[in-house]
Amino acid sequence: MILYIKYIPYIIIQCTWGIIQTLAGTIMFLTTLGEEHTFYNGAVATFWKRPYGISLGMFIFIPPKARFYNAEKYHFSDEEIRERLLVHEYGHTYQSLLLGPLYFPLAGIPSVIWGMVKKPEQSYFSFYVENWANHLGEKFTGKKSMEYIDL
Repeated sequence: MILYIKYIPYIIIQCTWGIIQTLAGTIMFLTTLGEEHTFYNGAVATFWKRPYGISLGMFIFIPPKARFYNAEKYHFSDEEIRERLLVHEYGHTYQSLLLGPLYFPLAGIPSVIWGMVKKPEQSYFSFYVENWANHLGEKFTGKKSMEYIDL
């Protein structure tokens, strides 16, 4: 339990400055109670059946299998892609900490739009919001993120 004390400032900031996205994440979390959940560096990670990842405040949602990320092309196991995606989505939680109520207009909405308009030859993670999330995730976990892996 002592280990989790270091995450208290993270949780307090997510529940105050990042309250909008944390409330949205709470609602989404409540709809996934039957899924696998874990505590990840102060965040609540859910492995859901949808084929994409999303972060809302201190809540992370990622698919349990990540084959759609072309893991074979990069010779990564499902476990490594899952961990890298978790690091990436954790980076988005730090964007929430930094941007607070501006998270949706400056990060969330541009990310969704990018996912709809990017060309197949472009990496999803080359977009500034996604690249920034990779950087933050790596900085605060010390682990590798998604880099420019294709979707």
